[in-house]
Amino acid sequence: MINIVVVSHSALLARGVEQLARQMMRGDGCKLALAAGVDDEQHPIGTDAVKVMEAIEAVADGDGVLVLMDLGSALLSAETALDLLDPDLAAKVRLCAAPLVEGTLAAVVAANSGASLEQVVAEAQGALQAKQAQLGEASPTAKSVALPLAQGKSATWAVQNPHGLHARPAARLVETLAPFKAELVLEKQGQCVDPRSLNQLALLQVRHGDTIRLIADGAQADEALAAFKALAEQHFGETVSERQQPSLHGIPVAESVTSGPVFQAHSFWPPTADRRIGADEVLGEQQRLREALQHTLSDLNRLAERTGTLIGKPQAAIFGAHSMLLDDPDLQQAAYTLIAQQQCSAEQAWRQVLEAIAEEYRELDDDYMRARELDVRDMLRRTLCHLQELPLPVIALAEPSILVMDELMPSEVVMLDRRLVLGICLSGGNALSHSAILAKAMGIPMVVGMQDCLSKTRSGQKAMLDAARGVLQLSH
Repeated sequence: MINIVVVSHSALLARGVEQLARQMMRGDGCKLALAAGVDDEQHPIGTDAVKVMEAIEAVADGDGVLVLMDLGSALLSAETALDLLDPDLAAKVRLCAAPLVEGTLAAVVAANSGASLEQVVAEAQGALQAKQAQLGEASPTAKSVALPLAQGKSATWAVQNPHGLHARPAARLVETLAPFKAELVLEKQGQCVDPRSLNQLALLQVRHGDTIRLIADGAQADEALAAFKALAEQHFGETVSERQQPSLHGIPVAESVTSGPVFQAHSFWPPTADRRIGADEVLGEQQRLREALQHTLSDLNRLAERTGTLIGKPQAAIFGAHSMLLDDPDLQQAAYTLIAQQQCSAEQAWRQVLEAIAEEYRELDDDYMRARELDVRDMLRRTLCHLQELPLPVIALAEPSILVMDELMPSEVVMLDRRLVLGICLSGGNALSHSAILAKAMGIPMVVGMQDCLSKTRSGQKAMLDAARGVLQLSH
């Protein structure tokens, strides 16, 4: 894996480049780190060699690191950072003179597709070719690519994307074709390019209505052509002709485009029927609640450990905060008192106490704090399951799918298999909830507030999720 570091004088500029680059990234094939601006509120424009060093170290777990810079002094900071690094790590780092925006996008696509450091550098350095060719400035012609052998097979597609194969759909094509062991060329009107290079695809200048042909030869030629046809039928990850295809809309949490079958799951809540108890049962109910709370605290500790390992310590702190709330003696005593005074079951008392706290959160003015009510209900559901000795169902997908639900608890998000969850659509939810924050940290596209997504979809139905626009496009 090759990782990327962006060095810029401006933090705003770097974040903009990052935002563009992340639209090209799918999965975890590449990491991107920023080293931008200086810690001076009055004069924030500049570069810091220590920041550059720390950014490189943050993504040093791959096979190499490519560093792209904006202006001359950024190069000096990057060179100084190399001198500060451990020599073994410095040997894995390449500084690249490619233009910052175009170079980063090309490098990210190549790295995310599994290219070597040399190949990623070459893609970054060639990133201006398409723009030069289109403007007629010392325009290089498309690199001559030979057709496969005579026995090569092919698949043809008329491009329906309104803007043709621009950067994002082209990146999807590069990523899709990268794994196959086959000789591949993409042809348009006799001009042939390598379809596993973002720069080469840009040189082909594929526009709306153009017909392209993928020609393949080799051991996995059939598989490559099938993958190309499947992606083309999904319009290379873009939404096309919404008038002819039903779609649902919601609030995006993270920007990404993905496609696959729908997998519907329904939220589980254990029943809590009203039950009166006798005076002689009060101590027993209080003990039941005490034991269930201990089991819930143990669950939260395990969730924090899993989150810290899979995502990071800041995200693991979410479940640490849950534990602190749950372990509050005053909170627990309030439930024990209700059991004694109202002679109700442990389930009823605990639900009454936590639902009151959730309602307090919902009434707050701060949007972020209002979203914390979901955390309270997450803990409530888990404790109720322990009280009734019911297993908490796990959301298990059999194949890579778009998960469609009414709501999703934070503890459910961290238990998802990232390899199988292409995206998440919720009929409810909140973009500031910890469920959304965790999904984003895991790189899972999510859209919330997508009303009727359960009633208007079915499991197995083919769909494309454009999380950048909050749209789920459904096939008939």
